[in-house]
Amino acid sequence: MPEVIQNMTQTVWGLPVIIYLFLAGVGAGAYLTSWWNTRQGGQGTLSVVGRYLAAPLVAVGTLLLVFDLGAGRMHLGRIFGLYSHPESIMSLGTWILTIFLVLSVIDGYGPLVRVRRAKWLGALTAVMAVAVAIYTGVLLGVVKAIPLWNTALLPVLFVLSACSTGMAAAFFVALLGGRRNLSDVESFGALHIGLVLTEVVVLALLLFFAANGPSAAHYSYVLMVSGRYAAAFWYGLVLLGLALPIAYAWLSRARGLVRYLQSPGWVMLESVLVLVGGFFLRYLVVSAGAVGRILG
Repeated sequence: MPEVIQNMTQTVWGLPVIIYLFLAGVGAGAYLTSWWNTRQGGQGTLSVVGRYLAAPLVAVGTLLLVFDLGAGRMHLGRIFGLYSHPESIMSLGTWILTIFLVLSVIDGYGPLVRVRRAKWLGALTAVMAVAVAIYTGVLLGVVKAIPLWNTALLPVLFVLSACSTGMAAAFFVALLGGRRNLSDVESFGALHIGLVLTEVVVLALLLFFAANGPSAAHYSYVLMVSGRYAAAFWYGLVLLGLALPIAYAWLSRARGLVRYLQSPGWVMLESVLVLVGGFFLRYLVVSAGAVGRILG
């Protein structure tokens, strides 16, 4: 294994990695939102805005990841070594990110220079977007010494969060133009809240197994629910990122409140809350997992 990959697996996973996990998930989910809207016959802003967001978000996140893990910070030329070891999960991830970035740029920005958008290209890019979302969860599993990360539930949780936060980002940007884009956004309402509800279930399972798992995983659980990360967990993730969006979804369909709450401003606020929750989810998993490994 090349030295750069060894350095990556031994690094302290800090804020740049957390931001990468967040941005890559949001970018992948935003692309899938626009692609699916197009598949369903949508022709409005929502069909393109996710395509515009995908490549820049994933690119910025990837740059943060590379520099934080040491390859870019020390010897920029070593980055190319990541492409030559397919047996490494990080090398595989490098290929996934690179292919997605190339395809998403062509599919998202090609029409701006009169390059026709091919259906097969969109489908292939969507597959790679799913691979990017999965990789954001699998990447943490490289560090075998941290039990909280070594579970098949984590990639599932991160894929669900990528889809929900990606939708939220696409909704927010699409609705910056006003009410005329609300009908497309509303067509995703049930799916969006369904993703958030499923995320709650998977998160609960992850916490249950952590609480009843090895000492390091148990300590990570304690750190989240009652320790140093309790405020971020209960207020940032549970309240802002999960409970309030679910409450909004229920109230916005209540008699007498439908017209008031189903407006661009309220939907944009709900989208921001989902994005906040997505960031705190990754912050908690990375931070509590790493500290739990040290102190547990």
